[in-house]
Formats: sequence, structure tokens, C-alpha cells
Amino acid sequence: MTGTECVHEPLVVEAVVSGRWPARVDEALVAHARECEVCSDVAALASMIHDDHERSRFEVQVPAAGQVWWRSAIRARLESTQSAMRPMSWMHAVTAAVTIGILLAAITVAWPMLSPLGDQMWAWAVGYFQNAEVAAALASGLRQTVMVGAIAVAVLVAAPLALYFVLSGD
Repeated sequence: MTGTECVHEPLVVEAVVSGRWPARVDEALVAHARECEVCSDVAALASMIHDDHERSRFEVQVPAAGQVWWRSAIRARLESTQSAMRPMSWMHAVTAAVTIGILLAAITVAWPMLSPLGDQMWAWAVGYFQNAEVAAALASGLRQTVMVGAIAVAVLVAAPLALYFVLSGD
């Protein structure tokens, strides 16, 4: 017999698990467990586990059937609501993407229409400044600024609306 194995170990475990340890077990097995290091450790650990199991068995509180039914009904309703809302969330996302696409298309269409505005800025700049190079640079910068401003305003208006519709949980 080595320090890690004992032939009596299964008997000690079986006695503890069945609840007979140490009162209703052969005295020779109890005496052996007192002397054998492996069996004494097994008996101590198995007794603690068995006592904890017995204690927890009586402390368990099973909910009433009505409460279980109510919780399952609430859960089923919540899951059905979530599954019903999933296509609507996708539809909101698609609507936001289409709205942004239409907005960008409108800006693309409006770009040539804003060209006369750039020409008016050119005429103003040429009339205001004597140097034509300065006027040309200023008019070009103003034209780009107007277009960037138009795009920025469009995005700043459309993006929050799109995010509102996509992320609203209603």
C-alpha cells in the first residue's frame, strides 16, 4: 500500500455517501481510516461534501407553478416582441442608407446648378480685387467652401435623423 492509494478507499467513500459513516460502519474500517492517511483524508472530504449536499437539499426553494408560468409567459412575450422588431430595425437601417444615398445624389445633381453661384462669386471677387490671381484664388476657394458647406449641412441634418430612426427602440 502506497501513500496515494488504499484498497479500503472505495469502502470509506461508499459508507460516507450512503450516510452510514462512522456510526453504522464496521469498527475495523473506522479504525483503519484513523490510521491510514489516504482513508482519513477521503473520509473527511467526503463527509464535508455529503453534509453540504444534505444541507443544500433542504434549503432549496422551488418557486410556485404560477410564478414559473408567469415568468415563462413574460419571457415568451418579450422574445416574440424582439423577433417582431428585428425586421423593422433592418428596415430603418435600409431607409437610412437610401436617404443618405438620395441626399448624396441630390448634391451631385445640384453641383452644376451651384456653378453660377461660383461665377457670381468670381465676378464679385474680380470687381473687388484689382489682382486677377487673388480674385481667381478667392473665387475658387469660395466655390469649394459653398459646396463643402452644402454637403456638411446636408450630412449634419440627415445623419441625426437617420440615427434617430435606426436606433429608436419604439
